Amino acid sequence: MKKTIFLPFLLFTFLFTNFILAQGIEDYLNSYTGENGKGYMQPFADAFGANVNSGFFHSADIPLVGVKVYVGVVTMTAFIADDAKSFQASTGEFFNPSTTVEAPTIFGSIDGTTVDGDAGTTYHFPGGLNIGKLPIAVPQLTVGSFMGTDATLRFIQLNLGDNFGDLSVFGIGLRHSISQYIPLLPIKIAGGIYYQTFKVGDVVDASAFFISAQASYSLPVITLYGGLGYESSSMDLNYKFGSGDTAEEISFNLTAENTVRLTLGAALKLAFITLNADYNIGNQNVLVLGLGFEL
Repeated sequence: MKKTIFLPFLLFTFLFTNFILAQGIEDYLNSYTGENGKGYMQPFADAFGANVNSGFFHSADIPLVGVKVYVGVVTMTAFIADDAKSFQASTGEFFNPSTTVEAPTIFGSIDGTTVDGDAGTTYHFPGGLNIGKLPIAVPQLTVGSFMGTDATLRFIQLNLGDNFGDLSVFGIGLRHSISQYIPLLPIKIAGGIYYQTFKVGDVVDASAFFISAQASYSLPVITLYGGLGYESSSMDLNYKFGSGDTAEEISFNLTAENTVRLTLGAALKLAFITLNADYNIGNQNVLVLGLGFEL
């Protein structure tokens, strides 16, 4: 009965958070072009990339043989720093005088910024979503073990309607136990490598890569865990600038600035239920909360 309720909950949570996310991107992007568009969206690429590279593990204990299955939902929340809420935007050469000002990013103030020009002209930089957190939820399945190796899968494909098209997420990862080669070691050590893709219609096409060294120490009910990882992610954005017959097709790529992260967390296991929380420290900080069934 619990599993029957839990699995639809995973899908609903994932759909709801990412539908709102996609709607915000498309509504706000079509006001920008060129370098301004990149500056406006760079914090989103950083926060989104850090989010999807989080939450893959809550223990480094991988049995050498036997069946171990985890199915759950992982929520990742990137905290948006104040300096990620504004960027240096330019009015461009066709506006006199050409001016560079501080304007909101997609996470910044909803008010926008207006610049006065010659002959009573004005140039308006649109506002953002005025948010300090970016939450994302994903369903996750981990299955093991073969010779101390397990595999993790993230997958979902949904239709968000004519305005957005298909939402498609695919992620896969492999982990291998390192502690099996070090007898009598009091902690568990593992290494993992993960790759993901994320698409929303023709607007967003993103990919992410993460490699990590993981360690954990288990007490009767609680497991303390942590890790040090290297990550990278990129995002292609495609949208129309303007409307009607004069609309211009805009495409550009953003590479997230996230590279190295430190993970510290704890997991609580009650019978078949596992609750975990960890905090990831790096260029973009992320809080992870997980709830799942582990057999």
